Amino acid sequence: SLILGFFAVILGTLNVVGGFVVTDRMLEMFKKKKK
Repeated sequence: SLILGFFAVILGTLNVVGGFVVTDRMLEMFKKKKK
């Protein structure tokens, strides 16, 4: 049970970090398109 909870926390953290990375890349693409 403890291991599953720890694994879930890791997946959640990776999901949040991945979301920030994708958003940052999309913002960069929009900036390039504006130029």
